[in-house]
Amino acid sequence: MTTDGFDPAALVDEVAVATQQVLDSAERLSPERLAGESLLPGWSRAHVLTHLARNADALGNLVHWAATGVRTPMYPSPEAREAGIAAGAQRPGEEIVADLRAASARLNEGLLSLSPTAWGAKLTGNDGREFSAETIPYKRIRELYVHHVDLAAGWTPAHWPGDFATRELFDVAASFRGRPDTVPLLLHDEDSGRRLTIGPEELAPVAMVAGRRRTLLAWLIGRTGGDGLVMDPPGALPPLPAWT
Repeated sequence: MTTDGFDPAALVDEVAVATQQVLDSAERLSPERLAGESLLPGWSRAHVLTHLARNADALGNLVHWAATGVRTPMYPSPEAREAGIAAGAQRPGEEIVADLRAASARLNEGLLSLSPTAWGAKLTGNDGREFSAETIPYKRIRELYVHHVDLAAGWTPAHWPGDFATRELFDVAASFRGRPDTVPLLLHDEDSGRRLTIGPEELAPVAMVAGRRRTLLAWLIGRTGGDGLVMDPPGALPPLPAWT
């Protein structure tokens, strides 16, 4: 374990578990279901699985950057990212699943090889924001858990581990805080009693939205319409801007 409670081995183990869960779902998909629509507009389930494979490679580029100090962007360009997903989604199902398995194994190997110094390396994403290499496993865990839901193969927000839902609810709410395109709201997590605000910080919340942690998170990231959430004062849930 490194300082501040960061435990790379535990996080890599969580990545491996989440990866296997996705692979188990993928292997049960018939060719017809693989070509069917996912929860992401314009993407089939094959697109989702191909994206997860290419994301593993992209995060592997960041691992290489952290290990060597050689600047290695996730993707050459947004256009190259989209083209790779579109082309890869046309392959036979067995090839798509095998690709995801191999790409995930490469990422796992790279993560396990990082030294304590490399974990502290500062990197830059395609959006220009700087972050520490320590966040790479978190980024992969998020991709796996969220896109497993998008696969529309029986895995839902109710399957999200509690620790993941807690961490993500806090982080996602923080990403909406201060955004002028977000209605100012107070979120009440009924599981913990915690309250979080979103929207412009200079404006008072116009309402409170209460519900279970996973339900709040799924609504914030656009994976549900908010069924199970309660508004106070009563009314329809306001629309939210895109999460990312």
